[in-house]
Amino acid sequence: MSAPEHVLHEVEQRVLWLATSVVHAANARRPNTSGVKVGGHQASSASMVSIMTALWFDALTAADRVSVKPHASPVLHAINALLGRLDPSYLPRLRELGGLQPYPSRTKDPDTPDYSTGSVGIGATAPVWGAIAHRYVSAHFDVPPGGRQISLVGDAELDEGAIWECVADRWSRGSARCCGSST
Repeated sequence: MSAPEHVLHEVEQRVLWLATSVVHAANARRPNTSGVKVGGHQASSASMVSIMTALWFDALTAADRVSVKPHASPVLHAINALLGRLDPSYLPRLRELGGLQPYPSRTKDPDTPDYSTGSVGIGATAPVWGAIAHRYVSAHFDVPPGGRQISLVGDAELDEGAIWECVADRWSRGSARCCGSST
């Protein structure tokens, strides 16, 4: 059952506020003797808030896997905090030792994303290879088929050669669709 649009909009506004706060805390709330900004990608995060809110709060199933574009990690962390998958005390700790990573990381983040996406092109193509692997395993072993593999990308990902190699690969045909996914 789909969530009412006004509820998704309220959640979206909360996610946007939290993601923006994550970046602001990294740059303005920590002591900074050098004057160099820690960084963060507020605009890149803001560009993904609507899509990610709709996915996580209305569309994803337990079998789905999502590769989040690297610069939208504050949105992923905000969503995970709202869903109870991340202790909110981590939110002001972006790019802090032992804190949240600037890009989703399966090994370094306390809230484990489906894919590590620090290497920009790899995160965009990993769901395609995941779909191919899942298709093979479900065809040869007692593993149920299903689950979507979703890749959220931006302009930086489209500049990477790995994307175009993946698109051209004959094994990936039928595994990836624009604005959708399949396994």
